[in-house]
Amino acid sequence: MEALELMEVLGERTNGDCYLGVVGPVRVGKSTFIRRFMEAVVLKHISDPEEKKRATDELPQAGSGKTITTTEPKFVPANAVTLKIKEDLDVKIRLIDCVGYIIDESIGYLEDGKMRLVKTPWFNDPIPFDEAAHIGTKKVIEEHSTIGIVVTSDGTIGDFDRQKYIKAEEDIVNSLKEIGKPFVIVLNTKTPGATQSQQLATELEEKYDCPVMLIDVENMQEKEGLELLNKALLEFPITSVALSLPTWVSNLDDSHYIKSSINQTLEQSMTEASKVKDVEKIIPTMLTNEYLSDAKVTNVDLGSGIVTITLDVKEDLYDKVLKELVGCEITDKSELIKVLSDFVKAKKEYDLLGNAIKMAEATGYGFASTSSQSMKIDKPEAFKTNNRYGIRVKANAPTYHIIKVNTTTSFEPILGSKEQSDFFLKYLTDAYDKGIDEMLECEMFGQKLKDVIQGGIVGKLSGLPEPVKLKLQQIIKTISNKGKGNLIAFVF
Repeated sequence: MEALELMEVLGERTNGDCYLGVVGPVRVGKSTFIRRFMEAVVLKHISDPEEKKRATDELPQAGSGKTITTTEPKFVPANAVTLKIKEDLDVKIRLIDCVGYIIDESIGYLEDGKMRLVKTPWFNDPIPFDEAAHIGTKKVIEEHSTIGIVVTSDGTIGDFDRQKYIKAEEDIVNSLKEIGKPFVIVLNTKTPGATQSQQLATELEEKYDCPVMLIDVENMQEKEGLELLNKALLEFPITSVALSLPTWVSNLDDSHYIKSSINQTLEQSMTEASKVKDVEKIIPTMLTNEYLSDAKVTNVDLGSGIVTITLDVKEDLYDKVLKELVGCEITDKSELIKVLSDFVKAKKEYDLLGNAIKMAEATGYGFASTSSQSMKIDKPEAFKTNNRYGIRVKANAPTYHIIKVNTTTSFEPILGSKEQSDFFLKYLTDAYDKGIDEMLECEMFGQKLKDVIQGGIVGKLSGLPEPVKLKLQQIIKTISNKGKGNLIAFVF
């Protein structure tokens, strides 16, 4: 990606705040990294001359030898510079230069044989140098940074060999892993092309499970700075995974066993891939799903962290699901048309009563009216009331009223002896403890319990006398037509 394009993506991912916390052992080139990163990547894109001059003047200067030069954390520049990426997106950029972790043989952290006291933005009083390094690193990464940069060395840049950096380097990386912010390691070297340095970078990537860039920091170019930011983007977490499925699968209910199975497999795969860089690790787990024939990552939006995975299902699933949905085998086009015609007819009937059923389910009562084609309209007529005249148009239309009623039934067989009763009681109780569905499947006298209970409910409903049914209809009709403002009495 080009510089501004990458800045735009970073701005989207960090809500416009691209703050780089630069941490590491002392004498590894942290200040040099900040100066070169600003010069190579940031300054050229600052359009305001005054802001550009201010940022340039505040760049840190690097020291040499074994003497520590950064003795207190600094924000570079003190106020973040703002890059106008596009009309609706500004990106603020600032780097934070941390006090380095002490290494053996470094000079400048002792004063009169005791740990030197240094100032920090977080405490009113000076604190010991080593505490400033540890506390500062934690606070800078946790509270002031969106991305961490760990600068370390292969031993070719100064007066310390590689071994002197290892302990401090390990402590810093472990601290950043605990904090959980995305970070990248910069391995500062004078010999980026050397086999030994490249092997060390590979070893550190495996050791710390994070990206390591081998850079000659003193001569860092824009290309390397942008690659560093791009690697940092891949360290951000995946925010969500969007599944692109065949349309017919997408239209299945979320509770359908195929979609449910795919979602469960996705949840399992996410344990392998929490960061954007690990997105390809999702695919092998997805392909273990019994319903999938192919899976591939088709888009990674680095600005939002949303990953799109396109899935294909096995070819025979369509016919299988179609058969399950319609309840019969579809052998040819004529059979399909016949089934669809029946479903269209059923859908029209449900469209008439569907909302009424939902209302009854929610409140106990629901109603539905028919279309205007079902209305009977009387001829308009004039009428007189007192000394005024009007016209009347009467209409009569069928309406449907659905009332939810809890009907009670019981199954009370006489079994004979107490032993027989105890046997069947235990049989049903054991099934009940496993679940209601388990108990309803139990066989009693050649019938499943669910059929016996359902028969009892149907028997009560079908046994309602015809005069009572007519009376109930009359009650609803009277209430509907007379309205709530009248006193209505019903006598059974």
